[in-house]
Amino acid sequence: MFTDSHGRLQPAWAFLLSALLSCAAFIAIGYLAAALAGDHILRFEAIFRPLLAISLLTSFSWLLSVANHVDAHRIAAQGLPLFPGWAKQFGAGCAIGSVLVMAAVIPIAILGSLTFRTTLNLHSLPRIAVALGVLLTGALAEELMFRGYPFQRLVDATGPAGAIVVFSVLFGVVHLLNPGASAWGLMNTIAIGVVLALAYLRTGALWLPWGLHFAWNLTLGLVLGLPVSGYRLFNVAVHATARGPKWLTGGSYGIEAGAPCAIAILAGLIVLWRVPMKAPVAEPQPVPSHDHVNAVSPNSPN
Repeated sequence: MFTDSHGRLQPAWAFLLSALLSCAAFIAIGYLAAALAGDHILRFEAIFRPLLAISLLTSFSWLLSVANHVDAHRIAAQGLPLFPGWAKQFGAGCAIGSVLVMAAVIPIAILGSLTFRTTLNLHSLPRIAVALGVLLTGALAEELMFRGYPFQRLVDATGPAGAIVVFSVLFGVVHLLNPGASAWGLMNTIAIGVVLALAYLRTGALWLPWGLHFAWNLTLGLVLGLPVSGYRLFNVAVHATARGPKWLTGGSYGIEAGAPCAIAILAGLIVLWRVPMKAPVAEPQPVPSHDHVNAVSPNSPN
């Protein structure tokens, strides 16, 4: 019931156990970061996000060892193999994320208005560096949690479609706790979750979705100075104000709750679905799994 003929934990149970470990890590590290940072929110994030990413990598490595009998390449088995071209995949993800954000912002500039206020100086450089670190590790932590080991085991248990639905909905529901959350924001965030899941499934690695996730938040919050899922935490050098109807700007939640963002996400989904991609050729994958890439790709190589 719990294990297969080789003594490995069944994928469904591995998914449940890893989900519980993820929640436990999120809560425990949240309390620790709050105790260390006090009321300083950027300091809190600078502690919380890297520690969460490290904790998830460690927890899932332990699971791979005890549940899947994987004794080597455990970071690679989580979706981070250092195959030739991994940096190109990360860079491609960054490019896609940036372009999608710009595609969602341009209609606001045309149909509404955007005003910018900059505070870039020597004193802001340390805050920019901290914000970059938070964005990079925060995107990694969320990808590990929502497209990493738990997602991969659910794909093994139910197939790609079921795993995409479960984790994309969870990704959206978690963001309902953010300031200014709305039905539009929930639907768009679920759709972004689908895009990120597809980015993983098309490549068999987390480099592409990690880059996309990182660049989306970087472009939106640090470069353009707009809210990121309701938070203005990353507007440390640029602060922008979007004016127009709520369906256009997304209100206080930001563009991720607007109609232009929904169109941009749909475009990103089509690009990721149609552009030919290859799964990485790396160390032998030690975790039994279904053929994720061929299951979702209309252009998979024979």
